[in-house]
Amino acid sequence: MFGFTKQPKRVYLDHAAATPVSAKAAAAMAPYGSLPYANPSAIHREGVAARHIIELAREQLARVLGIRSEGVVFTGSGTESNNLALGGVLEARHKTGVAYGAMEVLTTAIEHPSISRVLAAYQERGVVVRIIPVDETGRIVMTEFEKLLTPQTVLVTVGYVNSEIGTVQPLPALARTIRSFEKTHGTRVIFHTDAAQAPLWLTCQLVALGVDMLSLDAGKCYGPKGIGVLAMKHGVELAPVLFGGGQEFGLRSGTENTPLIVGAVTALLEAQANWQTERERVTALRDYAIEALQTIEGVVLNGDAKERVANNVNISMSGVDAEFAVISLDAAGFAVSTKSACSGAESGGSHVIRAISGDEARAQSSIRITLGRQTTKAEIDACIKALSTHIKATRIAHATLTRS
Repeated sequence: MFGFTKQPKRVYLDHAAATPVSAKAAAAMAPYGSLPYANPSAIHREGVAARHIIELAREQLARVLGIRSEGVVFTGSGTESNNLALGGVLEARHKTGVAYGAMEVLTTAIEHPSISRVLAAYQERGVVVRIIPVDETGRIVMTEFEKLLTPQTVLVTVGYVNSEIGTVQPLPALARTIRSFEKTHGTRVIFHTDAAQAPLWLTCQLVALGVDMLSLDAGKCYGPKGIGVLAMKHGVELAPVLFGGGQEFGLRSGTENTPLIVGAVTALLEAQANWQTERERVTALRDYAIEALQTIEGVVLNGDAKERVANNVNISMSGVDAEFAVISLDAAGFAVSTKSACSGAESGGSHVIRAISGDEARAQSSIRITLGRQTTKAEIDACIKALSTHIKATRIAHATLTRS
């Protein structure tokens, strides 16, 4: 209908950008494409039926995340969840009379654009944004983090799993430092994490992580696209950043999408039920891929080798342009990426790798390979072979041009 044609068999290795919809999520959504189609805010029988479905899904997800059902807010994406989390906290504080210039936020230089750009906008209003140092693997330097907390700190936002290099941050340790600071200084600091890359491989229970708010995106964990979640503990004060009919406890106006909510919750429940088993299986494939790639001359691993999400492989290739490599692999039948797809419109290399290495050439030559539920060892072997061939051809061509 829209011009899609049957393609030769391809290998999809960009699961951090988007995943297919699982059979369970698709089956769960199917009955709700036509019925109940009513607006969940309506008071007639059809509207009440739609509302019942949404609230049941909300309760199921809240139970898995370890929070009250009113702490689950459905949004249009992980990006929107992050905007609501950050803007909601700052606007709520501002409404109590706290000036923007009297508020401080702590974050890192390697966050997703839906974090960094929100904070850049608030910097223009006077909010002070302090950057938490990270080491060469992307892990937060804990001793430096402690020094940055002040009585003016109102919000800390740190990604659970970095979307580009896969580094996992020590959220419980950060939370303990924050709570100790609060106790000593009599302040309240909201701790938020972008957990879009986490549900398939790590626990997302807020109490276990020590966070106050957690953002999720169903399209990253075998759910439908166009639906996100902001999960929060009881007592977090937020102001809306989107205005209209006051849906989602007044925090996210707009008619709720019943089928997408059902599909999202089904996918998230499936992910959290199976993350330990899946992590063990996919980690073995990831480590196999990393070991094989590191045998190629000039290839270096980006991110932490151990504190790394199960499905992420990110490498830099000396003397090789990353975008050209991705195009070459695409032509050979493999889908990989250069950086976060949400940064794809930006020119230049990875801001994450630039921040952790200070090496522009390394930032320009990085590619991300992210595995999924269906990824096989044979597919990894084939991809590495194609990449190795491209790297060798590129270097031969460069050497020839240099001699001439």
